[in-house]
Amino acid sequence: MFGRTHFFFRGVVLGRSAVTPQWRSAGASRTDRIEHQARLAQTSSFAGQAASHRHMSTVKMEDVNSVPSGQSAWKLDFSSHSFAFKHKKTKELIRGLLVLNACAVDTLVNHSIRLLTLGERILGEKLLSIFVAPFYNQFVAGNSEDKLAAISRSLHEVNVKLMVAPMLETDIGEGHDLEAMYRKNLDKTLFLIEMARRHNLSRHSTPICQTKHTAHLSADVLAKISTAYMSLSEEKRAEAVRGLALLMEASGKDGFREGTLPEVSSPLELLRLDIDDYQQLMESLPRLYILGEKCVKENVILAVDAEFTYTNPAINFLTLAMMKVFNTGRKPLIWNTYQGYLKSGLQNLQHDLRLARALGNVGFGVKIVRGAYLERERSDALEQGHPDPVNDTYEDTCSMYNSMVDAMLQEVQKDPEGKAIVVATHNEESVLLAASKMEELGLDPTVGNVVFGQVYGMAENITLPLAHCGYLVYKSVPYGSMLEVMPYLSRRASENRAVLRGARKERQLLSQELRSRFSFST
Repeated sequence: MFGRTHFFFRGVVLGRSAVTPQWRSAGASRTDRIEHQARLAQTSSFAGQAASHRHMSTVKMEDVNSVPSGQSAWKLDFSSHSFAFKHKKTKELIRGLLVLNACAVDTLVNHSIRLLTLGERILGEKLLSIFVAPFYNQFVAGNSEDKLAAISRSLHEVNVKLMVAPMLETDIGEGHDLEAMYRKNLDKTLFLIEMARRHNLSRHSTPICQTKHTAHLSADVLAKISTAYMSLSEEKRAEAVRGLALLMEASGKDGFREGTLPEVSSPLELLRLDIDDYQQLMESLPRLYILGEKCVKENVILAVDAEFTYTNPAINFLTLAMMKVFNTGRKPLIWNTYQGYLKSGLQNLQHDLRLARALGNVGFGVKIVRGAYLERERSDALEQGHPDPVNDTYEDTCSMYNSMVDAMLQEVQKDPEGKAIVVATHNEESVLLAASKMEELGLDPTVGNVVFGQVYGMAENITLPLAHCGYLVYKSVPYGSMLEVMPYLSRRASENRAVLRGARKERQLLSQELRSRFSFST
């Protein structure tokens, strides 16, 4: 009777395949190994020389810990379910499988925000939190220092670093009491910068805290600044960045007298902003200065997220000004983000690299992502009659992403003190290509100017092998209350379906690990 119950449970959780011989994990693992070796072989065209793969032969994960300390050995295998999930409790694996399966259901994702809003109205926050707890606990660190500290310890145990991601952002037309929102967002971001430093358990890495400029200046104003900024020549944009940096530094050191703002300086006059938009821009500068100053004091990287194409030019403008103020003559602590799903992805990166050079001795750190806004970008372009800014195919996006990583890795080799990159991806091929390029260029994976990043709650089969092979790997960990975080996660799920569908292999590995744990010796 117990045996029948056991197999019934396995069938419900893992599917009918869990109780049929042809789906035993050995066969699946063999297929994964073949696919892995095929992907590995493809890296030779990227690296340029077959000899660059002399350290890339697949090894058993139990042998990884024998790699000598400091050796640039990266024998990566992303197909071992026992290694990827050995640190997870069985209940965590069951939750992860159920949540990732749910995230792959279009109907649920399409109506998630509506369901959350309706659920909150009918059930209230406390009862709703019970229903959404599996999703919240899978992807979020919680909303207290104790919970964030616990997540940091659990990551540290598997040699993974903490990247805190506050869930603070607005879109066009959102936000009413903006000043109160800005004060709250600033205080929370400062608190999380402190938490990132306090709970960084590795002496050999710099903690990272993410932020969005739409938490500190409205998306409506950013959109107007973007239009004005893009109308300038590249030379004039550099002038505008210098002018904004001077004003930012002045606002932070001396402050603006109450009720007064500086006159529009010559570089910023080029933007031809309305007086109200100019005032809001000036009022944001002390907030941004306080953030940068805090990062310097705590030695925490501030990674500014990219957002929509109608705000990104202004985001780049503000972030470059912060770099000019806080990255001059020191390692980069202010980093910007560039999106590979855009047709202009590489062009955007190269443009800002040129501006950083024009600004002088300015450190330039970046986070390269595929991007999470492609469906909205595509629909907006169609609705407004604009050219589609998104790459035509996923393969085009992969090619764009890999070319951006390749370009930035070469920059790091030329200037290892002043350039840095987070290779933020859940794509195995991109990870292998980046690792191959690092070896070709002789980049030390332990220095910290090239690190990898994945989202908390996903891609364990990529994160764990990277960390145990000596790479610095960060998990982007959302932090906030259920009401703050769930709309964000719903928005990300809707905008990032390709990534969630791409979790198919992770779901397969989760199933294999659960099968192995529920198997009885006979």
